[in-house]
Amino acid sequence: MQDFTNENLDLSRLPKYETVTLSELHKNYWKVILLNIAVFMLFLGLASYLLFFLLKSSNPEPYLFIGGYLLFGILLVMFYAISIKKRGYAIREKDLIYKSGIVSISTSVIPFSRIQHITLNEGIFSRMFNLAALHIYTAGGISGNIVIPGLDIELAKSIKEELTKQVNHQDTPTPHQNSKEHSLEKSQKNNDHQELSKDHDGN
Repeated sequence: MQDFTNENLDLSRLPKYETVTLSELHKNYWKVILLNIAVFMLFLGLASYLLFFLLKSSNPEPYLFIGGYLLFGILLVMFYAISIKKRGYAIREKDLIYKSGIVSISTSVIPFSRIQHITLNEGIFSRMFNLAALHIYTAGGISGNIVIPGLDIELAKSIKEELTKQVNHQDTPTPHQNSKEHSLEKSQKNNDHQELSKDHDGN
C-alpha cells in the first residue's frame, strides 16, 4: 500500500492555460451573426411600427422610435463584433479550452473525463456557409456545458469524433481496474459465504 502524501504544490510550476494559442472561429461565422441580427431587427422593426401605430393617438415622436431603433441595431452589431474577436478554443491531450466574453472574459478548461456527450448542431444560416456548432455536455450540469459555434462542418465532425473517442477511452476500464474489481467481487463473495456458514453453525 502506498504511503499517503499531501505536499504543497509549487504554484509557479503549474501549467498555465493562458499561454495556450487558441484557434479562432471561422471567418464566415460573422456573416451568420449578421444574418441573425438582420432577422431579429426585422421583427423588432415590425413590432416597433405596430407599437407606434397603437400610440398614434398620443402623437409620439417618430424620430424617437427611428433613432432608438437604429441605435439599438448599431450597438448590437458592435457587441457581437467585439464578442467574436474574444472567442477561441483549443484541444489539448487531456482537456478542452474555450474562451468567450466581452467585459468579463470566461475561460473554461474541461477535462475529457468530465465530458458526458457531444452533439453537432447546424442552424439554417450556418448550413449556408458549411458551419456548425459543437454542444459539449459535462458532468457539471448546465453551468458546465459549453457551445463552440462557427466551426467548419468538417472540422466540427473531426473534433466531435476525437472527443467522443477520448470520452470512450476514459470510460473503458484498464486491465488493472478489471483485476481490482474482480478481486473486490471475489472478496465480497467470500465474505458472504463466510457469513452464510456462520448463520448455519448458529442454527
